[in-house]
Amino acid sequence: MKICSQCGQVVAEKVNMCPACGAEVVAGRTAIEDFRILEVLHEGYSSTLCKARRDGEDTPVMIRIFTPNSGVDAHLADRLKHELEELQALPDTYFVRHLAIRQSTDGLWYRISEWVDALNWGTLLSTGRLKDSRTTLRLFGQIASILDGLHRIGHIIPHLILDDILFYEDDAGALKIKIDYKLSRFLDPQLDRPGSMLARLLAMHPDIVNRRPLDRHSDIWSLGKVFVEILCADPGVVDLQNRVDDLPVPTEVRTLIRLMLSDDPELRPRSMADVAATLARVDDWAIQAAAQMHEDETRTAPRALLRRVNVRLGLMAVLLAAVIAAGSVLWYHLNALRQDSEVALVGYANQYAGSVAFVVVDYWLQLGDRKIYRNRAEGTAFLADDKGHLLTNRHVACPWLEDGRLTVLIGMLGQHPEKLHFGYRLYLWFDGQRAFSRLPALADSDEVEDLYITESAFSTQGPRRVWIAGVAPAPVKTREQVRSPLRDDFAVLKIDTVPPGLQPLPLAKGFSTGSIPKLTPLMTLGFPLGSKTQAETINVSVTTGHVRRTFENMFQVDTSLHPGNSGGPFIDAQGRVVGLATIVAIAWARGPIPVATPLSDIGLVLPITKAAAFLDEIGAGKIKWNGEIDVALEQRLKQITDTAHRRDWDDARDLADKAIEETRTPPLVMAAAVIHLCAGDHAGGRRLFDQVLSIDPEKNMARLMILLTDWLDERELTEGYRQSLTALDWRSPDEFLGYLTKILAGEVNAQEAIVGGYSFAEKSWLHLIAGLVEVRRENMDAAWSLLEKAALSADTDDWSLYLALSQLDRIQRWRMVQSIDSSTRRDYQTQLQAFEGRLEQAIAAKEELSTKMAPIILALQRSEIDLETQRSLLKNLHDTDRDNSDILIAGEQMPAS
Repeated sequence: MKICSQCGQVVAEKVNMCPACGAEVVAGRTAIEDFRILEVLHEGYSSTLCKARRDGEDTPVMIRIFTPNSGVDAHLADRLKHELEELQALPDTYFVRHLAIRQSTDGLWYRISEWVDALNWGTLLSTGRLKDSRTTLRLFGQIASILDGLHRIGHIIPHLILDDILFYEDDAGALKIKIDYKLSRFLDPQLDRPGSMLARLLAMHPDIVNRRPLDRHSDIWSLGKVFVEILCADPGVVDLQNRVDDLPVPTEVRTLIRLMLSDDPELRPRSMADVAATLARVDDWAIQAAAQMHEDETRTAPRALLRRVNVRLGLMAVLLAAVIAAGSVLWYHLNALRQDSEVALVGYANQYAGSVAFVVVDYWLQLGDRKIYRNRAEGTAFLADDKGHLLTNRHVACPWLEDGRLTVLIGMLGQHPEKLHFGYRLYLWFDGQRAFSRLPALADSDEVEDLYITESAFSTQGPRRVWIAGVAPAPVKTREQVRSPLRDDFAVLKIDTVPPGLQPLPLAKGFSTGSIPKLTPLMTLGFPLGSKTQAETINVSVTTGHVRRTFENMFQVDTSLHPGNSGGPFIDAQGRVVGLATIVAIAWARGPIPVATPLSDIGLVLPITKAAAFLDEIGAGKIKWNGEIDVALEQRLKQITDTAHRRDWDDARDLADKAIEETRTPPLVMAAAVIHLCAGDHAGGRRLFDQVLSIDPEKNMARLMILLTDWLDERELTEGYRQSLTALDWRSPDEFLGYLTKILAGEVNAQEAIVGGYSFAEKSWLHLIAGLVEVRRENMDAAWSLLEKAALSADTDDWSLYLALSQLDRIQRWRMVQSIDSSTRRDYQTQLQAFEGRLEQAIAAKEELSTKMAPIILALQRSEIDLETQRSLLKNLHDTDRDNSDILIAGEQMPAS
């Protein structure tokens, strides 16, 4: 066993470079503390299982060593120790004893358990040791009795699998049973990365799949699965119910197992005691009769089949020669096609290599004049057109968008008195350019200039320019993530001048994953392990493989991918780019801190279709987000909204325009669009709303605002946007926007709609739209009242507040122009002043309420709280804000205890 010093990956003894991160691999561990490792039984990313012996003792023990990436820390170890103490109450005769949880001097946590010289399940099943049904059913009864005793003292094992049941021999050679009640799974079934057997159970168990509470009935289902696996001598059996009828056991046992495997927990036996009692009632005669009947059926079935085969044998003989001849011709053509494809890919590899670029992104967070955080990423990009656009992954072009630590730091330091600044530099070299510095003294330097030869690169700062032309917004809604499992991970870079001789790679724009056959040969160009595998000059690596599986928005290849390949093109035998190298498959270690194990020979590829369409939009001049982080975003937005709150609409618009000149983040563009609308610049607002949709096509609020602009200008509502919004139903969180659209379209009466609304935000929008309807009818007093309610209901971060205020300003100006009586004008001014006072009080009350609710909401977001605590917190939330029906609905939707 050897462990990577950088990422903790466990590798074979002969491996000297880690396949996960490329670091040097240290020598294998032979001991931990005073325990000498005798044999490594299982190696995993999160833990290693060993047989060991303490110095000076003869009795071996089982040791599970948790790697640094397992997520086991002092806090989790304390929880494990507590569970271990509870398990000490289990009888030693029937359960494996877990002895201690300790930490080694080099910081590794490990668990010491009793060593059981268990028989291998493969040997037990293959040798027929359990073929005698009398022996097997007697052992089944013992297992059920042991689990019944466990249930009686308040414990369950809902994730029981075959490997948890240990068979061993006593001194007389008789089979005995012990159950390995695994601590990690007892604590949390998602703590360790599941092996194949546990993974199958997690995917099949109806209580787990349907997210039911796990109880004793869940144990009964798991044990029924174990019974079928043993009786079928097949640990991988999946069609459990279909296999029950073929089991060599009496009818009452088959009925018992079928009931144990019922999807409905209420149909399963009431207890393990009932299971044990049913097995005990089956006599040896019935067992022998069932076994004999099964043997007779097994022996006679082939004979009947043979008679049917003989009837057709003559026809098959005639067809066989034709099949062989056709197969020979087909094999010849397929082999020739395969060879032609390989030759074609070789040609494309040399043709396109020069147009593939190595990308380095260096980014940092700076507080004042101090860099408090810095990170760097490497990847691949390739020339996609003759205008200088290159395609790559979003996580290559903007690695900070995937950097959780950076996000946390920005949140923590956003209000720091010193100015917080985010910065980055992007460098890009094409194949053949000098790029890498190999000076040993600078190997540990954080400075890009010490590690790379930046003078030859295209860069964000320098004579040869490169910049981020656009990044695709990552799907955030669950349905979007399911439809786009690789999260639309693509981006476009732009260089100012294309070097002579470089050829853009042709994109398969009409490509569909459904059209690519399995085992289609593909090739990818890139830089596996980045600079770790390079000399001084950029040298593109070529890897070939075949399509294994295809999905709607992803396909899998058996090509070996590593960090650095990301963003590289996948090329078919016609020389077209059909996809982007995105990620390798990951096996996750489940638990409080999930840990990933890269499976570098299972590459997941993003089809080129969306990236090609995105590139076409950029070429057509559409605005896209460049992925840059604005650490001052909240301050910019507050400055704009504070100015708008003072009714300085023109100043607010100028501030917003200046802000989006410096950074075009989606929230700022949306803010600028709304403020343009409030300032009366409907054309400018619509133009910016179009930009919001160009950046984020899923932004339904921008569609609603375009329709509102149409309505204010008394134009026909844009039909496409109207249809898409009114089609939203309960499955979309934006369904309410569709309801507002129906009010604008006249399909819903505005006066009837204002009695609805579950939250302050919804009430504010309903009163705003109703007020606008009255403005169009020139019922200004009614409009004033409705718009006042809209503003008083809104939060300071809700755009309905500023839209309502801008309309109230217009009504006030209209009143002043229309009124010739000075006393009436004074009344209007008094009404406005009274409203201002109520508005300030409402805003202050909402800010106070927000302060009270913040700790309750924070507590609700914690994953470890139980159901009763959730109920209590929701009640506190409702008591704090009784007028918000959203909270009441959330409380009503909590499941009953």
